[in-house]
Amino acid sequence: MAPRSRTWRDEKPEFERPEPVYAIEIPRVSVSPGGGGQTVDTLRAPMATREMDPSERLALLQRELEERQIDALVLVSGSTLRYVTGQAFEAHERLLMLAVPRSGTPLAVVPRVEAQRWRDAMPDLERVFYWDDAEGPDVAAGRALSNLTTARKVAVEPLSLRYFEYAYLKRHIGQAEIVSAEPVVRALRQRKESSEVAALRQAVQIAEASLEAVLPHVRPGVREDEIARRLSGELLLRGGGGVSFGPIVLAGARSALPHGEPGDHEIRSGELLLVDFGTSHHGYHADITRTFVVGAEPDDLQCRVHRAVLAANEAGRRAARAGVTASEVHHLCQADLHGPQWEGWTKYRTGHGLGLDLHEPPSVMTGSQVVLEPGMVFTIEPGLYREGWGGVRIEDDVLVTEDGAETLTTSPRELRVLGA
Repeated sequence: MAPRSRTWRDEKPEFERPEPVYAIEIPRVSVSPGGGGQTVDTLRAPMATREMDPSERLALLQRELEERQIDALVLVSGSTLRYVTGQAFEAHERLLMLAVPRSGTPLAVVPRVEAQRWRDAMPDLERVFYWDDAEGPDVAAGRALSNLTTARKVAVEPLSLRYFEYAYLKRHIGQAEIVSAEPVVRALRQRKESSEVAALRQAVQIAEASLEAVLPHVRPGVREDEIARRLSGELLLRGGGGVSFGPIVLAGARSALPHGEPGDHEIRSGELLLVDFGTSHHGYHADITRTFVVGAEPDDLQCRVHRAVLAANEAGRRAARAGVTASEVHHLCQADLHGPQWEGWTKYRTGHGLGLDLHEPPSVMTGSQVVLEPGMVFTIEPGLYREGWGGVRIEDDVLVTEDGAETLTTSPRELRVLGA
């Protein structure tokens, strides 16, 4: 007999205080190759191995600038500045920038409120121009950027630079052509170091353990936003670095919205439930999607759609290997989804890169000529969606290796029934 419908407002949270993140033991779910019953074992999350220090990463940056004949790169608060310094600086109203010339010593403009954190992150950087709120950043910025007055080409990150930062560049180095730093940044960050992969593994393990802790509480009558809140709490309690994005928890016809927001919809028996979520560890993001049925066995169409998406997911993960293009992976993944039997159903790109940004290169989609290399990490997330019916997506995180690819995510992919 189906359990009484109820919401989590009737329950007291059953949270346990977790151990510190480096000691936390996380249950990991594995599935037999034949798709049979799952097993849960416990493993100790790996410690991150040594990262390159800021001076090594700065040297790599300067080598890329030299190869591309770019005179300087200017970084502001964001993921690439974190990649270089090892420290996350919030993007707020105070001017903070790091200018890396093609040769010579980098220089920085830093508000005094961040002075100690900057010195901790970059103790060997001598040319730092500090400013405080009373004097404002104009003098410090002018002194720093006067060192770039002969630069003819300066690179910036188009998705990070804000207008007020751009205005300082135009005021002080207006002679320079401003170009996109995307090729420089991609060359550095697409291939992950061992420490970065270790952080990604940890983020995946925290995310998967959190999902498994939430699923027993899903049943007819529970609201989408209640599931999302519980999942967010589990991610934090298990050591995640916050939620990478607000969990996408959508039921029934709403599951056709690829980036929908969970609402007060109470899940009904027999509805699909799509859960897309992530967390981070040391800034590195996991991104996972699984689709379920709630309260009843799936009907024939739900099974057929899920089988097609699962087959596409498996084809995409098999196709991922060094030497092929991202576009080839996309087409091998989604070939059957674009067949006549799924005409009229909506499909999207196959995946996106993962790292310090939740979405970063490479994009796994039509036309992407990026050649995959060992160390690249990206999602494989095919789906089928139909307005008024719903959608199915299965998303995994994949690491390209020397001899193929490793799927970092291990959560079961079959169409599980929850709360029946």
